[in-house]
Amino acid sequence: MNAVGPADEWLVVLPDHPESHSIAATLDAPRRVDHPSGRPWLVGRWDPVDLRVGTAGRTSVAALGFCSATPERLTALAARTEHASALDGFTAPGCFHLLASVRGTVRAQGTLSGLRRVVHADVGGLTVAATRADVLARLTSADLDRRRLVLKLLLSEVPLHTVNAPLWEGVRAVDEDCCLVLSPAGRGRSRRRWEPPPADLPLAEAAGALRVALADAVRARQDSGLTVTADLSGGLDSTTLCFLASRGGRPLTTVTRLGADLGDDDPLWADLAAGYLPNLRRLTVPRDRLPSHYSDVLDRLPATEEPFPGVEDRPMYRTLARLVGDQGSQVHLTGDGGDETLMGGASGVFELLRRHPLTAWRHLRAYRALEHLRWRDILGHALDRREDYPGWLARRARALEASPLDRETAATLVQLPPWATPEAVELARDLLLEEAATTRRHGRDWTAHHTVWGIRTGASLVRATVPLYAAEGTRITSPYLDDAVVQACTSARTHERRTPWKYKPLLAEAMRGIVPEPCLARSTKAEGSNVEHDGLRANVRQLAELCADSRLGRLGLVDPGVLRETCTSFRIRMFTPYAISTSVSCERWLRDLEQPAAVDAATPEVVR
Repeated sequence: MNAVGPADEWLVVLPDHPESHSIAATLDAPRRVDHPSGRPWLVGRWDPVDLRVGTAGRTSVAALGFCSATPERLTALAARTEHASALDGFTAPGCFHLLASVRGTVRAQGTLSGLRRVVHADVGGLTVAATRADVLARLTSADLDRRRLVLKLLLSEVPLHTVNAPLWEGVRAVDEDCCLVLSPAGRGRSRRRWEPPPADLPLAEAAGALRVALADAVRARQDSGLTVTADLSGGLDSTTLCFLASRGGRPLTTVTRLGADLGDDDPLWADLAAGYLPNLRRLTVPRDRLPSHYSDVLDRLPATEEPFPGVEDRPMYRTLARLVGDQGSQVHLTGDGGDETLMGGASGVFELLRRHPLTAWRHLRAYRALEHLRWRDILGHALDRREDYPGWLARRARALEASPLDRETAATLVQLPPWATPEAVELARDLLLEEAATTRRHGRDWTAHHTVWGIRTGASLVRATVPLYAAEGTRITSPYLDDAVVQACTSARTHERRTPWKYKPLLAEAMRGIVPEPCLARSTKAEGSNVEHDGLRANVRQLAELCADSRLGRLGLVDPGVLRETCTSFRIRMFTPYAISTSVSCERWLRDLEQPAAVDAATPEVVR
């Protein structure tokens, strides 16, 4: 299917400066929106349905993505905006880039989750922003940053600031809780626009906010006028979206993957939900119709801006994207990101000890029994939280090594795989130590920091699937990663939104009266490690071939022989599948980059 709009979407944001004309000409892009001054402002490739612009006098405001604000509302906003900072208070349901040109000053911001992000680079002395790092890399002829790439090989708890860091020299990301401001002189600076809320709302109050935010988020997708489909996995997150999308008797087409594991009860819960959904058209995909994990690692795909996290799942996503694309889907709702947003990245029990020690002790004992934790591991986690983030990062950086994967405790959370070379270890250590001097913790405490980390990690997976669905003409989207939903979830008391006794209590409370009670009663979650292990065994030849003439090996970052031996020997420890996944992902990405980039040579359509 030939996608007209969402495939290969990108947008460059230029300052209101005379030299922007020459940069726009270099980009040779098919679409353009001008500053009120007449100079080029937004240049790139997008579907007109995805960009809304409002202009009043010397100010223009634009939203790229799903946004409930109409062009008329954006025009009214532009009319009352005299300074770029005045947009700090602007909110609207949806998931979008907010872009503004205010009396010669430019503002650009993505989403708090990082699903839509902003990057920037120096171009001829001017700061230029974009929605994709690879676009700026081509514009500036930037070299690959080996130090950044090697951090993609880190195991388990990746330092937060590395999650969305661009992989090219000279290209930098705007932190998700900040916006980028470009002066009329073309100089850029980052400014904080958001802080995680204090997480002090009682469960019922936070659930009320989440109910409104999720309903508005789904409505923003439906109001786009595009054909909407949805996952119905059986999980509570996707089930919720299906009930919201079908309110008022709206017809809905859903997709359910049938489990390969007898212990996977997802299909049973999907069947239960389907019985309550009106006007449902349901597509079920048996496991034997889905390709195995890693089955496409030798397939060359169009280059993307970063390696695919969880590359073993890429064949499944490609198959599902084709399926919904063939059904005419233009927007596909997924519950991905729900786990991280709804429950946070940590239980908050150690922070709770200071305020409510008896409650915290009850939670701690229950978590210890539930997760089979040892007291010494709990003590290690508690001691970690006594450090500030820069100090924690510096200590972990100094201890970094190529791990043999046989020490699976809290003491080895920042490690490289055993096939990493000594040079790779040194590169990673030096970069982390260098950045420990300037980085910061996100939020008031470690629990808030881990929650932000989890949300951004979840968003990176959804972001990676966007081009796979876009190739079939479909915009995949997760309402759980909208700013308003993130705000509602992070405002709840941590120990109430995540407990050892209830499964996703915040979402269950929010959806009472919308999702039937039997569906809200689920307390299990499917676990698919056996499917990944089967994929490793079934595709051992392809994995071994990928190790031959390894691009990571050429860069001096891995020993391909050690990686090949691990892929073919089946000596699987806890972190082995994840270590293989990150390395194969980077290897596949480097090979995809070797394709020549497509060039849009059409005369740009200019909006003034």
